[in-house]
Amino acid sequence: MPCRTHVPADKDFAVCCAVPVDAPGVTIVARPAGRPGDAAAKFSAKYGQSVGVVMFDDVFVPHDRVFLAGETEEGGFLTTSYATHHRHSCIGARAGFGDLLIGAGALMIEANGLDAEKHAHIREAMVELITITESFYACGVASSVYCTKDPAGSVMPDAVFSNIGKLLLATKIYDMHRVAHYVSGGLIVALPGPDEDHNPETRASLAAVMGGRPDIPAEQRAEVARLIEDLTVSHEAGWYSVISLHGGGSPEAMKREIWRNYPVMEKAELVENLLGRDLVDQGQRVSKQPGRCCATGCEVPTPSAAESLL
Repeated sequence: MPCRTHVPADKDFAVCCAVPVDAPGVTIVARPAGRPGDAAAKFSAKYGQSVGVVMFDDVFVPHDRVFLAGETEEGGFLTTSYATHHRHSCIGARAGFGDLLIGAGALMIEANGLDAEKHAHIREAMVELITITESFYACGVASSVYCTKDPAGSVMPDAVFSNIGKLLLATKIYDMHRVAHYVSGGLIVALPGPDEDHNPETRASLAAVMGGRPDIPAEQRAEVARLIEDLTVSHEAGWYSVISLHGGGSPEAMKREIWRNYPVMEKAELVENLLGRDLVDQGQRVSKQPGRCCATGCEVPTPSAAESLL
């Protein structure tokens, strides 16, 4: 499908279709999902996400599976609609990632022998992590609540809240890592590899020096530290950061959609009315936002008599 809006000259690229993943001529070059078999990968050894490049080489596509064939205007609408849905789903995915960091951070604080109630700087850091996670999740909820249904029955998430939520998570993912590192302490830096867990020459000594609280075994503390390492420091973690930033479009694309869909002129009219002015009603101010130049959005202007003669 198209990944951008098109002008009429781009009609050869305004193509959208669907085929089975094993259709003859389709090749998917994919990266491995997660880190299976890695003892240090407490999360990504079991759970992973794969992406790939799909190559078509003389693939037969039935006509009823062709959705666009040169329709550039519809291609642009399909692109922005898909992006809105994708960004809406990304919000839920990264909110779940935030839940993992919040829970792991709380367990790490406990295993380190600290108390967020007594240590204000730890509490503030956890509140920051909670605020980041729940702020973009709230945008996802709002996008669902303020969705619109088209005549076919399909539901479209609210574009403004979807794009704001995705922009927040895309730009705050690195802050989430930073806060998780802060509340976890330096153990994730100096923690020996999992091979040492069963080394008879070092196991007892490591357990003695790595205990944070007498009632929490050192191996449990190490396990949580490795989980945070897997989520925030490993090569898999770095990849998750990149797909958070660019998945579903770059931050610039989200900013454009927010500006295109947000009712800025309604806010200006609100202030004009508050100040007792009537400039909006007199037509002296016209929105420069795409799609909001008029009441119905981009009306085709009626040609003048002189233009009609040309």
